[in-house]
Amino acid sequence: MSWKPWLCAATIFFLAVAYAFSQAPAIPQPSGSQSGKEDPAFVAAMQKLQDTWVTEFNAGHADKVAALYAPDAVLMRWDGTVHGRDSILAEFERSAAAGTGNYVVHSLRLERSGNLGYQTGAYNVTIRGRIVEGNYLVVVKNMAGEWKIVAHASVANPATP
Repeated sequence: MSWKPWLCAATIFFLAVAYAFSQAPAIPQPSGSQSGKEDPAFVAAMQKLQDTWVTEFNAGHADKVAALYAPDAVLMRWDGTVHGRDSILAEFERSAAAGTGNYVVHSLRLERSGNLGYQTGAYNVTIRGRIVEGNYLVVVKNMAGEWKIVAHASVANPATP
């Protein structure tokens, strides 16, 4: 499978998310509140979400990873896109059964505006005995006081000869 169509799709997704954030009306923040990486509560929530995701994925607990996603979330990976928590659960079950693991995540940017936020970064994961490096984008939404993943895209770096 060529990585070019996936890279094109991921680029369009990233641009659409950036456009959506730029067009959203400003949500008034309470006096003294901060957004993005300067908001300690959001930083802590995202760190907990990331740590839980990595720990549970590496343990093969697909159900606990899928529980971090909103019911109508979208997961876009190198091998396709799935919609909805049940489909995401099935995808993570397949990954666990195939021995995918040893995920390591390095957050590079974290931003928040109102009840939406995103995190980008780099990852390493072992797939079929091979270490794959790539980049990710996770979009989260605060739903009933809990941050849930609503969109997650991961793009593997092109293999170098």
